[in-house]
Amino acid sequence: MTYSTPAHMAAVVFVAAIALPASAETTFNLANEYQDTTFAAVADHFFIDRVAELTNGSVKIDYYPGGSLGFKSVDHFDSVGDGAIDIADTFIGQLSGINPVFSLPSMPFLATTKEKALALEATLRPHYDSVFGDANQMYLFSTPWPPSGIWTGEALESSEALAGMKVRVADVTSMQTFKEAGANPLQISWADVVPQLSANAIDAVISSAEGGTNIKLGEFLPYYTAVDYVIPVNVVHMNRDAYDGLTEAEQGAIMQAAADTSEFIWGKLEERLSNTYDDLAALKVNVQREPNAELMATLEAASAGALEDWKEKMGPEGQEILDTYAAAAK
Repeated sequence: MTYSTPAHMAAVVFVAAIALPASAETTFNLANEYQDTTFAAVADHFFIDRVAELTNGSVKIDYYPGGSLGFKSVDHFDSVGDGAIDIADTFIGQLSGINPVFSLPSMPFLATTKEKALALEATLRPHYDSVFGDANQMYLFSTPWPPSGIWTGEALESSEALAGMKVRVADVTSMQTFKEAGANPLQISWADVVPQLSANAIDAVISSAEGGTNIKLGEFLPYYTAVDYVIPVNVVHMNRDAYDGLTEAEQGAIMQAAADTSEFIWGKLEERLSNTYDDLAALKVNVQREPNAELMATLEAASAGALEDWKEKMGPEGQEILDTYAAAAK
């Protein structure tokens, strides 16, 4: 029989200890209404992994995509402020009722390229910091969606096809634009799109090509028209008390992870869009990459009222934001 000496036992315990990963001291949740296969989820996973890496595992984030934590984007602002959610990835258009500044990234024809969308994000960041800050929250970063298009049951060949069309929109600005264009827009959360289609309650859906592939919209609406009139964004925001409860080093890691995630995900936008069109072809969705010129002119004219309404709600600050953005976008 072999007996272990105290020294030998101590060595075994030491080796076992260093072989085990460090246990997390703080665990947060991160909620996202959208599926785990979306571009937003790619950003979320990158952020979660980066936080774990930068904190050496002292901060762990559990992920709840697909609304699995029980909240939709429209619920996130209050829920994060109250601490029911630690961190949320939220479609920004759902926050327009909180403050009109959140409507601007969804404004049709304002920021139609990645470069312009980034210039707009940089312009709006101080305003996001202020609004989230007043609600016991931290703004961390934004995630782009590939440009928006229209999913329909038949080819969309002119603006006349919009007349009376029951079309799902995600935000107030699209609601105003499509109503002015003659459609019958309905603001519906992403989680409710498929149930509404199944019930024949809507005829069309405004969404990126990427969003549609994730819930197999082509099975209901086999035509996709790439109007590319806006690059929508999600914003990731965090409860301030949760952040304040971290050490200074952990706080720095959170902010560094947010900056790294922003750089990573915006850098992947063109690749994601290209892959999405490959997915559409595989799913046999009929894609119109160059939409009817008269349709686009109608939508652009219809969007003018939404921008004027936004400026009226924002007051003088609105024009200052637009001027700053115009200078940055040159």
